[in-house]
Amino acid sequence: MSMITGKRNKTYNDVNAAWVGSTEEQLVSKWGPPKKSYTLESGARIISYEEIWGPISAYHVCVEKFMIEKGMVTKWGLSGCPARMSGSMPAETPIPQPTM
Repeated sequence: MSMITGKRNKTYNDVNAAWVGSTEEQLVSKWGPPKKSYTLESGARIISYEEIWGPISAYHVCVEKFMIEKGMVTKWGLSGCPARMSGSMPAETPIPQPTM
């Protein structure tokens, strides 16, 4: 966080949390088909996207997951993603925490 600008770095958490309340169609239209999909006994689905980042000799896999219930994004989670991305947010905006 920068005390001078009143901004903090944008995170993957910010981006993923913003999808809650959107339709699956909106998400897939923007991100493309998911890498994996799993249907739970309840009928809800978990779809995931993977992105490779870092140098070739020590790459990491960022996995971003979304729960889809009745066609809507209701929860999200991630693992292996960088701590921040390009862009900024107001400093007082809390960093959202994964919901699954």
